[in-house]
Amino acid sequence: MPENNFSQDVEFLNQYVETIVLTNGQSKIAIVPEYQGRTMTSTSRGENGTSYGYINHDHISSGNHDPQINLYGGEDRMWISPEGGQYSVFFDPDVPLEYGNWRTPPVIDTAAFDIVEQSDRSVCFSKQAKMVNYCRFEFDLQMDRTVHLFDASQASERLGVALDNVDVVFHESQNKVTNIGDQPWRQETGLIGVWMLCMNKPSDQATLIAPFKPGSTEDLGTIVNADYFGKLDETRLVVDEAAGLIFFLGDGKMRSKLGLTFSRVTPRLGSWDKERGVLSVVEFNLPDTAPHGYTNNLWEIQDAPFEGDVINCYNDGPNETGGKLGGFFELETISPALALSPGESFNHVHSTIRMEGSRDALNAVAESTFGVGLDKIESCFG
Repeated sequence: MPENNFSQDVEFLNQYVETIVLTNGQSKIAIVPEYQGRTMTSTSRGENGTSYGYINHDHISSGNHDPQINLYGGEDRMWISPEGGQYSVFFDPDVPLEYGNWRTPPVIDTAAFDIVEQSDRSVCFSKQAKMVNYCRFEFDLQMDRTVHLFDASQASERLGVALDNVDVVFHESQNKVTNIGDQPWRQETGLIGVWMLCMNKPSDQATLIAPFKPGSTEDLGTIVNADYFGKLDETRLVVDEAAGLIFFLGDGKMRSKLGLTFSRVTPRLGSWDKERGVLSVVEFNLPDTAPHGYTNNLWEIQDAPFEGDVINCYNDGPNETGGKLGGFFELETISPALALSPGESFNHVHSTIRMEGSRDALNAVAESTFGVGLDKIESCFG
């Protein structure tokens, strides 16, 4: 069955929820306030162009409510970390950290965000909420989210490469969390972080690309944490130390995940989908220092709860119960752990650039952006 184009996906969404479309020439993005103001999908080629984001049509059309997660999809959605550990906001206090007890906080799952301001190329949302973590600390917070649609010249400037013979859509979200309570957030009672996820349609030759800082493990630690759901072999994970690149298969057929810590991460990751001819680049505002570390998402009581990953790559597949969330892959970025005083805020910026065009043009962008051409990327799992 052929995939929906952009206009068909917008038409589908509008049957169930209000959908805002921002337009800049042939670049378009679709945003749903009821789904936390998430950007559901985008295109670089107008109404009839490829719809890039993963949308869970079956779940949306069913009208069902899942007590664990309502996975609507979306190529730019705002979550809160940590997912696991003694400071998790995804598990109730005292329950075992296993899939049957996992549930997504409603504010990042089913709650609608309020529209504060809207223009032709941006929209702002806001939401106040309370979250209780695994050790019973209550966060009183406000989440403010602004989505911008930029043009091709701004994408070219951001990537530092000419985008001749390339169709491009460039959207960015600013995701601010404010402590609106009367208690400071401290490590002793747990911290949270802003967690952004870019959901993508899988394919047998979709390859995720994560650059890393080279150096010895003695100085910088492990290159990649890739044992979230079990060890991965070379059919799914390739670490090219000479190039400083990690390649990860995004076929949506095996639940797997990897991450990079602060000492290894760079502010850019992406993917190449050979089947659809789509090159994607995700960037974020990586700070110079992270004095309170990063929240740890591992599903266990942790010895180092603030030595978590800064970026994650996730590939969906059957979980321990035999089911799966939907079949997709994700490019994820996470803010530092937020030790905020009352009234203090932090803004995590997450941008997505999608490109289609001639192979030669996209190859030039890949070489400039990641230091590697499409042939090399495809050879990893071809």
